[in-house]
Amino acid sequence: MRLASLRAKLLWGTILVITLVMTGVFVVVDHRQGVAIVDEFQRRGEVLARNLAAISYGPLLLYNYTALEQNVTQAAAEDDVRYALVLDADGKVAVHSGHPERVGSAMEGAVPARAAAAGEPLIQESVTSRGESIYDFAVPVRVEGRKWGTIRVGLSKQRMDAEIRKTRLELGALTLVTLLLGCGAAAVMARRIARPVQQLAEGAAALSRGEAAPRIEASTSDEIGRLAAAFNHMAVELAERRRALEEAHHELQRQFVELADLKSYTDNILGSLANGIVTVGLDGRVVTLNPAAELLTGFFKGEVSGRYCSEIFAHTPAISDILMETLASRAPITGVNLTLRRRNGSAMPVEFSTAPLKGGEGKDVGVIGVLRDLTLVRRLESDLRRSDRLAALGTLAAGLAHEIKNPLTALVTFSRHLERKFDDVRFRERFQSVVPHELERINAIVERLLELARPARMNVALVRLPGLLDRVAELYANQIEAQQIEVVREYGRDVPPIQADQEGLYRVVVNLVANALDAMPAGGSLTLRAGWSESGSQPTPWRRRSPDRRVRIEVEDTGDGIPASESDRIFNPFYTTKEGGTGIGLALAHKIVEDHGGTINFRSGRGPGTVFTVVLPLIPEPSAGAGDDAPR
Repeated sequence: MRLASLRAKLLWGTILVITLVMTGVFVVVDHRQGVAIVDEFQRRGEVLARNLAAISYGPLLLYNYTALEQNVTQAAAEDDVRYALVLDADGKVAVHSGHPERVGSAMEGAVPARAAAAGEPLIQESVTSRGESIYDFAVPVRVEGRKWGTIRVGLSKQRMDAEIRKTRLELGALTLVTLLLGCGAAAVMARRIARPVQQLAEGAAALSRGEAAPRIEASTSDEIGRLAAAFNHMAVELAERRRALEEAHHELQRQFVELADLKSYTDNILGSLANGIVTVGLDGRVVTLNPAAELLTGFFKGEVSGRYCSEIFAHTPAISDILMETLASRAPITGVNLTLRRRNGSAMPVEFSTAPLKGGEGKDVGVIGVLRDLTLVRRLESDLRRSDRLAALGTLAAGLAHEIKNPLTALVTFSRHLERKFDDVRFRERFQSVVPHELERINAIVERLLELARPARMNVALVRLPGLLDRVAELYANQIEAQQIEVVREYGRDVPPIQADQEGLYRVVVNLVANALDAMPAGGSLTLRAGWSESGSQPTPWRRRSPDRRVRIEVEDTGDGIPASESDRIFNPFYTTKEGGTGIGLALAHKIVEDHGGTINFRSGRGPGTVFTVVLPLIPEPSAGAGDDAPR
């Protein structure tokens, strides 16, 4: 009989199960019997000790040592009792059944010490001087709550151990007999089951080789017989299914060729795209890169496949953030401009867009990202900005020429008549009156122009916006009263002081209020507002976070408004719509606000009214690139 046969497995399995079961039964029964014997033995010893304590109560109280000796002798005569003794209140031996010479002395050792100090009945294991194991039972004797003595009884464990060994031998014999009977029954059952199963195995092997399986005759009507009938039916079904599978195989081969052609066509499309394509799975790992994406990132498809996108785009974490955001929200993100750090350390501007990637039946399978190289676009934008700067420079030059032309004309006129009319007293008086004034005018224009160009010099201090607005309103109180203008103040109660250049902000508000009053010569309403602004630092479309808190100043009038055609030039130097204006005020206000890291804009239309809004951080955030965007 081979060890790997079903018959052998059934036989050895049954033997193993019977062995494990009987071993478990043996262990459990042995443990319980042992515990029961030990408990019974301990109860007996405790009863003996308590009985001795009960009959010794009176003699111990009356110091009747004769009665105590009789009681101890009687207790020591019991089976298995090796000694009985009585200790007085001091822990000394009052009566001892086996060693009278110890009366009046204290016994040495850990067991006697614990017995003498016991306040409750105590059971201890000990070994006699002859090496015999015993149980020592100690019961304190109390009189009106006071310990008057202690009763000790030593009970031998010899008979208890003998009972335990006898029980184990009986259990072992029963286990062995059960194991032998079970093995015999298992051998008979294994032989009956294994024979028909072997026939089924031979038939199944024939089917696996593609041969016709022999028909198995069912000799019984039990489960084995029904299994043989089912096998015969299965053999017929398998023959039919084999023919169907061969036909399906040929069809799948044809469809596989079509899919390979379609994949090749799709790969060619992705390879021909100028934009980089990145696909990421649901676990955040990169799946594919098209050739354009390989050129943009510097990575090859084979080395990044299966790696996390946060690892691949470690130098441009915004890309992995956008991909994971799309993966979490299942919403596309388009048109995010950022700087891509390539593998070789170079950088290029790109536009990044993402969209969920769907599989069969609309199931989400990942995210697709599109990288568009903006290098050429940025170059064109730079050229356009350069053109805008040149155009603004032309406007600035024209305005500067216009502003300086008038005083220069007066100076030229006086210089031409200087030699001929120098002796004329009236001419000299006019000369001294007009020429210095016109020179001061030219100097003021140049100073304002330099003020726009020179770096900011801010004296930062705590500025309370409501007080600043009230100070400006007080400055123009006479003009406000003369033009019959109503002043409305809308100040937020929780607006804190900000760190800013007070005089700079004062000049900004003065310019805004002056323009508002000039826009309402026939009267109107001037509204001054101060409060919180949540628009100072808006969150990016691909990152959900709270915007930075900033404060807001608004100056609103009910004048004629600013035409839409003039809105692009409103902050340009020397551009003005007022008669006699210099066009420097709003340009200077724009620069002061930007020096604080804030923004200034306006809202106006064809209807009445214009609102200028200044948004400032709580602490100045000057930007090194502010000069590039300053009004020209």
